[in-house]
Amino acid sequence: MSTARRPSGRTTRPSVDEATIRERCTTPEAADYTLYVRRLIDNYLGEGGQAQILRIAKTRGLDFPGLNRKKLSEQLSRYTNGPTWDMVELIIACLPTDESETTGIRALAAGWYQCARGRLPEGYTGPVSRPEGQPELREVPDSSPTIPGLQRRIAHLQVRMREDTEQYLKNLRQSENSRLRESRRADEMERLFHQAREALLNVRTTAAQVATVQEEYARQCVILELIAAPSLRARPVIDLPTPPDTRRRIRFGHLVAAINSQAPPARRALARYLCAYAELAGVSPTELAARTHIAATEVMDILAGRLLPTTTQATNLTTVLGCVTDTLDQLTAAAGGGTTALDESFWRIAGAMDTPALPPGPIEDVGTNPDNPATHPPAIPTAPATAAITDRLQQLAVLLQHGQISDDEYAHQRTRILGEL
Repeated sequence: MSTARRPSGRTTRPSVDEATIRERCTTPEAADYTLYVRRLIDNYLGEGGQAQILRIAKTRGLDFPGLNRKKLSEQLSRYTNGPTWDMVELIIACLPTDESETTGIRALAAGWYQCARGRLPEGYTGPVSRPEGQPELREVPDSSPTIPGLQRRIAHLQVRMREDTEQYLKNLRQSENSRLRESRRADEMERLFHQAREALLNVRTTAAQVATVQEEYARQCVILELIAAPSLRARPVIDLPTPPDTRRRIRFGHLVAAINSQAPPARRALARYLCAYAELAGVSPTELAARTHIAATEVMDILAGRLLPTTTQATNLTTVLGCVTDTLDQLTAAAGGGTTALDESFWRIAGAMDTPALPPGPIEDVGTNPDNPATHPPAIPTAPATAAITDRLQQLAVLLQHGQISDDEYAHQRTRILGEL
């Protein structure tokens, strides 16, 4: 018994080349039609494409009578007019293409079918594309030369529309994510804003409390200056040591000690009020003079009670020291109505110089001569008498105190009034 291997029943057939197909087809158009269908299988399915056509058709349930490997091979190599339209439809349905590309392939296949067989596929009503290099199909209205270009343009537009849609959706998602991030960031900023506002309100409340304590302390100093007398001051129970100057910014009492004891009580109270705020601020007279733009000697005189501040000086002192404007105005008015010690001395001298009117005495009877002034006094003039110098100076000082005139105008008017003496 021979042990030689028997040949299998299936033999490998050589592939059909292009020359063989052109030799078997009756016309060049039929050969081009067959080659076009074969190239579709090779381009989309690669090597072994015919076997994949059979497998895909079976998987998808595509119906074709007696479909097998032999029938498919015969149609793609032995049919003299090319494969039938039913086989072409089956092959196109098995290709891995989308709808737009499938439509273009079917239209060009119908054009090749028309060129090969001289008629359109039976029952086909879709678009038809003229193959490149072939004459226009006059019997087919839809086979104008622009149809292939239109099919390619439609497919390109569909691809572009799909890409644009995907990009638009991507941008939309990015915008939505950005909006959500900004919304969360806005919520966080709002929360921080409320926290900062609460902190600011607390700071303002604390500042108001400190300002109240400062004002109350200054007012207490004023009351002590007005009512306290050296005989009523008691010796403290415990004498605490004074902290060194290097460890404290505020030194209570060093400015109050310089207040003039001979000044009027109201003026000492004003000086004590300013000294209290200056001590709380921790500023020296020299520093206070530099910050208020007032001469250092004038600042020392104001803090010592020897000089009353002008309206401009009082405004500058209020701004730097942070004292209460109404309290300072009331103390200044009580201390002299906005006048200085020199003004008071001058007003006393000017008042003494104003000659008071003599009281009426007995009129001697010296005759009835009409020219005698004793019996015929002159008529009383209708115009009012000139105001006294003291009253005019007082009025001028009141105008300066209420800020109705400037310091330069006050000095000019005062010089003019004094020139009338």
